[in-house]
Amino acid sequence: MSLLTMKAYMMNKLLALFNQIRRLEIITPQGQAGILAKESNFVFNYHQSVPVDAAVSLVMPIRQQSYYSGELMGVFSMNRPEGYLRYLIEERLKRLGAPSDMFLLYLAGSHQIGRLNYALEGKVAPKDQGETLHTLLHSPSKVLFEHLLDKYALTSGISGVQPKTLVPLSAGLPASHSALPLETVIVKAEGADFSCVARNEYLCLSVAKEAGFHVPDFWLSDDGLLLILSRFDRKSDGTPLGFEDMAVLTGRNTARKYEGSYEMIAKAVTIFTGEHSQIELQRLFERVAISCKLKDGDAHLKNIGLLYEHPLAPRYLAPIYDVVCTNIYPELDGQLALKLNQRKRFPTEAELIAYAVRLGVEASTAQTLLNRIDAAFEVVCERLAQDERYRDDDLIERIKKAVYA
Repeated sequence: MSLLTMKAYMMNKLLALFNQIRRLEIITPQGQAGILAKESNFVFNYHQSVPVDAAVSLVMPIRQQSYYSGELMGVFSMNRPEGYLRYLIEERLKRLGAPSDMFLLYLAGSHQIGRLNYALEGKVAPKDQGETLHTLLHSPSKVLFEHLLDKYALTSGISGVQPKTLVPLSAGLPASHSALPLETVIVKAEGADFSCVARNEYLCLSVAKEAGFHVPDFWLSDDGLLLILSRFDRKSDGTPLGFEDMAVLTGRNTARKYEGSYEMIAKAVTIFTGEHSQIELQRLFERVAISCKLKDGDAHLKNIGLLYEHPLAPRYLAPIYDVVCTNIYPELDGQLALKLNQRKRFPTEAELIAYAVRLGVEASTAQTLLNRIDAAFEVVCERLAQDERYRDDDLIERIKKAVYA
C-alpha cells in the first residue's frame, strides 16, 4: 500500500471512529481475553471461556467480577504516548478534538510494547511494508525521522518523553547485526530539550553491554542522531512477550513514575518472580548500579519492568534500556529518579554494596559487578573517542566529568 493510500485510509478511519469507540476487544497471543469498555468509568470484563493463560496482566487475574477504575487501568495505559509523540498525535488530530484513551489504544492496535492487541471486530488496518535497517542507519536522520513520524506516529504504542516511534522492518531483512530476526525496531531521535541524547544513550548501553549485562541489540545512525533498538518484548519467532513496567506492578500511574524507591522495586521483583527471585534481584542490582555509576537520574518506575510469555509462566527482568547520563544536563536536578536508602542523592559505592546485600547479593559479588562497570566505562570511552561520530564535540569528556564527580 502506498503512503498516500495509507494516509487516506487512516484519515477516513479517524473521521468515522474518533468519537465512537466505547468498547475494545483485548487480544493476547493465547487468545481473546475480554472487553474493555468506557462507561462512566473504565470497565474490563474477561470472557466466560477465556484461556487460563490469557490474563491481560499480572495484577489483573482472570475472574468473573468486573474490573472498574476511574482512570485507564495500568496495563492498558502503560504505553500511552507521552511528550513529543503525544504532542505530535494531538497536532495531527486537533481538527477532530482531543483524542480519548480508547481511541489511542485502537490506533496503536498491535503496535504496542508487550503482548496485548486492541481491536474492533471487522476493522483491521493494513500492514505497512516497513523500512530497512540500512535506511535507518545510513539516511540523513533529520529528514528520515520526520518521514518515520509521518508514517508511524499515530500507530505507535510506546511511552516516554524522548522523541521515538515503533517502526516495522521490511520482510526478509537479513538481520546481520542480530542473532534474532527483527520485525519491528524502536527508533529514538534527538530532542530539542537535551542535546546529544542518542549518542549519550548509545555510550551508556555500550557500557552495560561491555560489562556483560543483558541489553537489547542497538545501533547508532551514521550521523549520530538516531538510536535504533531491537524489541526485547519479542521471541525469536516474533511472538509477543508480556511486559509490565514497575509503575503497573506497584499500582502507580504514569504521572507517579518518580514516586517510590528501588527497595520497593525489589519487593515487587521478589513477589512476581517467585522461586527465580534471587537471580532477578541480582539483575535488578545491575540495573540500579549502572544507573548510579553512569549518573543516570531517569531510572524511574517505567524504565524497569518484567517480561513473561504468559502470566502463568516464569517472569524475569527485562534487559537494561533507557540509560542516559542525565548529569551532563544542568537543567536537571542531578538526583536519582527514585529513592535509595530513603533519599535521592546518588549513592557512594559502599551504599550501593549495602543495597546489594539487602537484596541478597553477596558483597564480594556486588563489588565485582561495580568493578566491571568501571572497567567497561573506560574501554567504551576509549573506543568511542576514535569514532568519528564522537570527534566533533566534547560529549565523552562531559560524561566522564559527570561520572567521576
